[in-house]
Amino acid sequence: MPTAPVPAIEAVQGFVPSRSVAIEEVADRLGINRHQLRVFQRVHGLARLPMDPDLDLIDLLVAPARALVPTAADRDRIRYLVYAHTAPDVAPAHVSTAQELCRRLDLPRAEAFAVTQQNCASGLAAVDIAVQLLLADGDTDGRALVVTGEKASSRIFSVIPNTTVMGEGSAACLVGVAGAGRRIRSYAVRTRGEYAQLYRPQPDVLAEFFTSYTPAVVEIIRQAVHEAGLSPQEITMIVPHNVNNSSWRGVIRELGFGVERIYLDNVPRYGHCFGSDPFINLASMRDEGRLRDDGVYLLAAVGLGATYAAMVIGG
Repeated sequence: MPTAPVPAIEAVQGFVPSRSVAIEEVADRLGINRHQLRVFQRVHGLARLPMDPDLDLIDLLVAPARALVPTAADRDRIRYLVYAHTAPDVAPAHVSTAQELCRRLDLPRAEAFAVTQQNCASGLAAVDIAVQLLLADGDTDGRALVVTGEKASSRIFSVIPNTTVMGEGSAACLVGVAGAGRRIRSYAVRTRGEYAQLYRPQPDVLAEFFTSYTPAVVEIIRQAVHEAGLSPQEITMIVPHNVNNSSWRGVIRELGFGVERIYLDNVPRYGHCFGSDPFINLASMRDEGRLRDDGVYLLAAVGLGATYAAMVIGG
């Protein structure tokens, strides 16, 4: 009797450049005045940003992805390569970053494409898309490789005013439906299109976005926990995106979680690495011995526009 498919994240790898800068070193270039800088450092907990101008985008993406497919046999099992990014354009129009990444990784059987419409929540969307494709194929031997990461190509993509500053980082997830790894128990997502004007929103709309931010994040987390058939007490830790410390402290206070149940250690180290944060954080927790074999973890991200997403894995 065939085994029922069980979607899971089988492996995860994060990567940040070895070079980094203190945010005060780039403040002038990014148009951050001294008052804003003080807020970023003292209120939001930001300190350093990984940043390597000599490392191009493809090399940034290849680093974590190659670690997950080290042999020809591993590469032959990849049916899909899904590249999730935040900025609408990460390369010239005639270049397909997903196709180039597929070529560099030597994935002979993979169909490669990109996902971007959910901005910094696109990484979690890409994992869900990968699962749905593998389930539709009905091939439990096949795998999908989800890759996230990008470089802040301009000032407008480097700073979210009064909120965060972007660092460079990338991540890769190996996704399967054969039940190996940390099973995906739920994925909840909601897009509120009234906040779609990203860069020059009306002041009243911007104020409403910030007012509604914490309740919206709390709501999507509770939905994901409920759809996983769990109670909040059964979540071992939240693995968040690194927008800043202050907004997450508001979220966990509303949830009734203690600060020990959310991983914020990478906020001062890396800043906000677009859609890669939850996966980089998950890899960091593993490397630090902070992932339990029987633990249940909630990955969470918010994309401007605005998309709120949460995924429960493990257990």
